[in-house]
Amino acid sequence: YPGGSVIPIFDALYDAANVRHILPRHEQGAAHAADGYARVTGKPGVCMATSGPGACNLVTGLATAYMDSIPMVAITGQVKTNLVGTDAFQEADITGITIPITKHNYLIKDAHEIERFPDILREAFYLARSGRPGPVLVDIPSDVAAGPVPWAERNIEALDGYEEPALPDDADIDRAADLIERAERPLIMIGGGVVSA
Repeated sequence: YPGGSVIPIFDALYDAANVRHILPRHEQGAAHAADGYARVTGKPGVCMATSGPGACNLVTGLATAYMDSIPMVAITGQVKTNLVGTDAFQEADITGITIPITKHNYLIKDAHEIERFPDILREAFYLARSGRPGPVLVDIPSDVAAGPVPWAERNIEALDGYEEPALPDDADIDRAADLIERAERPLIMIGGGVVSA
């Protein structure tokens, strides 16, 4: 959903041939649409909102994705870096607000960090889909979004922090099956994660 702080990002995406933009009527709808896209395709859903109230309108959708382990990347605009933390017009601490309902979030606090911007976006998508999937938020001040961004290839799969769980041992599976078979009243509780898998 467009707004002043994310206009530089929209400008950059305008000529992108492989990006399909869908304009919702409200930011909350964008977050739920990204969640729905991820549920249907298995790929991370993406939504964008401008700073302040626009970013805050993503919260319900982020919480839904977090609770249901849905991979999602939310990109939010922020006031210029020199205004972050000053209670400026249209400023909200969206990274602080979303700490409990995201796997991770980023705020680029310094325009000199722009070299890290491509890596931050790569990491966001990697984190959203790795381990237990979930939403990741990237908050981008408007002066950072308006600047040139250098590009370099990087193997994002080599990130530390998430190790894929080992497959269960065949003997453990056999033991579990035997216990279930011998139980007088077996009960198996299966949640949405099994359905998603």
